[in-house]
Amino acid sequence: MRRRENIGFLILLLAVFLWGGIVFVKDETSTSILENRKLDTFQHFTLNDFISGDFQDGFENTLSDQFIGSEQIRAFYKQTLAHLPNFGIEENLCHNRYLELQTVNQEVKRGIYNCDDYIVYLPATLSDDTKGIINENIEKYNHLNSLASVYYYFVDDPSSFDFVQNKKVIDYYGELKSKMKGEKALEKLDWDSFEEYKKYYYKNDHHWNYVGSYQGYLNIAKMLGIKEVVEPKGTYTNHEDFYGSYSRNTNNFDYHDEFIFYEFDLPEHDTLINHKPQKYNHYDEYKKHEYEYNEAENYYAYVYGDDYGEVVFDYNEPKKENLLIIGNSYSNPVNELIASNYNKTYVVDLRYYKESIGKDFVPKDYITENNIDKVLVIMSPTFIRLEEPNRGLEL
Repeated sequence: MRRRENIGFLILLLAVFLWGGIVFVKDETSTSILENRKLDTFQHFTLNDFISGDFQDGFENTLSDQFIGSEQIRAFYKQTLAHLPNFGIEENLCHNRYLELQTVNQEVKRGIYNCDDYIVYLPATLSDDTKGIINENIEKYNHLNSLASVYYYFVDDPSSFDFVQNKKVIDYYGELKSKMKGEKALEKLDWDSFEEYKKYYYKNDHHWNYVGSYQGYLNIAKMLGIKEVVEPKGTYTNHEDFYGSYSRNTNNFDYHDEFIFYEFDLPEHDTLINHKPQKYNHYDEYKKHEYEYNEAENYYAYVYGDDYGEVVFDYNEPKKENLLIIGNSYSNPVNELIASNYNKTYVVDLRYYKESIGKDFVPKDYITENNIDKVLVIMSPTFIRLEEPNRGLEL
């Protein structure tokens, strides 16, 4: 990695200055008569050349040609570079390109993109089997649409975008738009460049950050016809390093981010998790540092709320509607905000529902038994292309 080489170069430069007290720089010579070749000479320093590594490479070559005792210093430089930590990667990652990483079990590949230390999914391609699963899931959504007023919100991730080519490689939203029938609305978190992606997502996690999730809440509120949105009263920043799912899954803890979240004043309400009274999020505990810090901990789930089979938010306002949210971990930061506008909000994660509740999820029965007025489905690429998040929506 270039960061590692830059540190080595600075050590080399220091060695040159120290060595300069006992050795001499000879007059710069442009050619070697004995070797019949041009000699490297010292070049002017520029930031671009330093970032690209051209200045360091030229400086190292010049040592051999112009500096007495250069072989000893070059050897010292190589030894120093070899003993520096490699920060988990071994190549220059600048100039808008990906560097591949693997998960600890060497299954799913991820990448590091650009010089901003963003770990992301690499651009994906869809197999015929995956395309078949997507079509089957869309048929499930069309069946759900026949049972209730259903609204869909799509949150993209970097697997659908090639940042080097600056283009979308998989258009999940377009696929949904063309094949779904009977939905009340279909909206998305809109971004189409690396600069926009950085605004909405963590550096080393596939989830949307506090800016992205709040923008999603505003979009969803508008889609559902919510007129009075919850506004943040401020932000809280924890200055301990936040290591997201990409860092944890690749065991690469050289890349971190700040964990920032909006603070809200929400009305008093009751919460049931898998039929038991339990607090959903841990904002207060996080602010008071009432936990033992661990870099491998999933603080996104700890603060916003973990993935459960069923969560019920009861604001005890019977004149308002009841809402069902079907989603995955992307819904965690917005569940409580959306729920504050309803009487009861039922949040179901179909990956864990049967195991947690002890029975199959049957949408028609669930909607009837809980007097559901509206259904909101919060989707991500993995939601659409996998079977587990859609378990129970069968015809």
